[in-house]
Amino acid sequence: SAGQLDAQSITEARARAHEHPLISGQLLSTDGSTALCIVRLNAGADKPPRLGHAVESIESTLSVFDAEDISVQLTGLPALRHQAALALRQDMLIFNSLGLTLAFILSATLARSLRSTVVACIPPAVGAVWAMGILGLFGAPINLLTSVVPSLALVVGTCDSIHFIEDMRRSVRRGTHQIIASSNAIRRVGTACGLTSIVTAVGFASLAAARIEAVRTFGIAAAAGALASFAAVTLLTPLLASTQFCQGLRLGRSWRLASRIAGTLTAFSIRHARPIAAIGLVGTLLLTAIGIQVDADNRVVDSLPRQAKSSQALVAVDKEFGGVMGVDVVVRWPEDVSWRSDELLNTLNDIHAILNTAEATSRPLSLASVTNSMPPRVRRRLSADTVNEMVDPDTRMAIVRARVRDAGSRQLETVYADIRTELDALAATRDGWHFDLSGMSVISARNIRQLITDLGGSLLLEVAVIAIILALAFRSPVAGIVSLIPNVFPLAVIAAVLVLTGRSLDPATVIVFNVCLGLAVDDTVHVMAAL
Repeated sequence: SAGQLDAQSITEARARAHEHPLISGQLLSTDGSTALCIVRLNAGADKPPRLGHAVESIESTLSVFDAEDISVQLTGLPALRHQAALALRQDMLIFNSLGLTLAFILSATLARSLRSTVVACIPPAVGAVWAMGILGLFGAPINLLTSVVPSLALVVGTCDSIHFIEDMRRSVRRGTHQIIASSNAIRRVGTACGLTSIVTAVGFASLAAARIEAVRTFGIAAAAGALASFAAVTLLTPLLASTQFCQGLRLGRSWRLASRIAGTLTAFSIRHARPIAAIGLVGTLLLTAIGIQVDADNRVVDSLPRQAKSSQALVAVDKEFGGVMGVDVVVRWPEDVSWRSDELLNTLNDIHAILNTAEATSRPLSLASVTNSMPPRVRRRLSADTVNEMVDPDTRMAIVRARVRDAGSRQLETVYADIRTELDALAATRDGWHFDLSGMSVISARNIRQLITDLGGSLLLEVAVIAIILALAFRSPVAGIVSLIPNVFPLAVIAAVLVLTGRSLDPATVIVFNVCLGLAVDDTVHVMAAL
């Protein structure tokens, strides 16, 4: 019927498509089973809030597509960013709610009192809300780093709140009125909790020295979140405990088993102080020696839910077309060289060979892809307007674009370094020629590595700053040195586990380091303040 091709016409069309340099391997897979349709977004549509509307509009259009034995998937950096943002919002809601629930259950288990549980849980929850409010007040974007700030505020606030509750509980059991017990708790425990929050905030604020904007924003937001949590707990916990809700009633009872375990561990530590200190020091040094071998790496697919359609499409495009991401080689040539000349064509072919032999790049596309099969006579009549996305005669610039697999930032940095070396060697044989490697994947690989490097380096700075502050707070350099071991030990354990399990540092695991450091500082300050 009209509009339909017969079997022979389809076979001939498929053969012509496989022979076409701009279709084969670029828009049509080698086996002819997968086709790629490229959509270009309008200016500004690749950034929030327009990004979500653009992606949802495309998905809505694809949803009405109905053809037998044909499936349609959407991927690409805009779709992946949108999917990551949706997953991040969902994770924030789930894990913040889960964290609050677990804090409530733990408080109820330890306190064995509804009143004590309410008093212990409400202030940290308010602190987490305040932390979110601070992010919104200063316009900080919600990303993988800043999304943990409310959880961090909740964790730190819960620890401080339990310290307040436990101190007030002891006072109430001795017959002290709730209001007086609250005042005494602020005086006795508030100093240690305040020092903990200040030390944690200063440690996170040291991330402001990082070169990546996202790391600086995270550091300042985390510092503000720690202070907001302390303010909420300090203001609300004594206030709630002194209300009519708790008047005349005990704030529960301490869990005797926990007290016995703590007493046993304390006695054991005092009796064997020197051997434990020696083992702790040697263990920390050994784990640190193992942990410093950890390397940084990050893949796009690792930041997305594996079940997401865009993630599955990303894997499929990597397999069939060499990757969603691209890398560009910008070629500039001398004034005496024509853009239609054999010299430019040969140079572009040499760059094709470099990109084809690289480990993670493939399917280069440039002016040479179009003109290789053209006779010189036809090439001389070629108009620049027909290939304006590949060459600009006025600025004497051409672009060679290749696809890049999602191989991880570590491997891509090595690949790009090798490509630059070969491009420099090629430029050395051609006077006046310049070759520059660029593209989103190049910038992304460098920025991800820099992000993780900044987080790791700033983590060491945090530890040093915290040690100095503790030495000044306790008026003893020895206190600062002693505090290093309990603060560094959990970080060394995590780093060693990453190395021994073959894992790499990524933004998520570095966040774990920061959270562990915040918890370690909290415990260290309280123990040292009680000595």
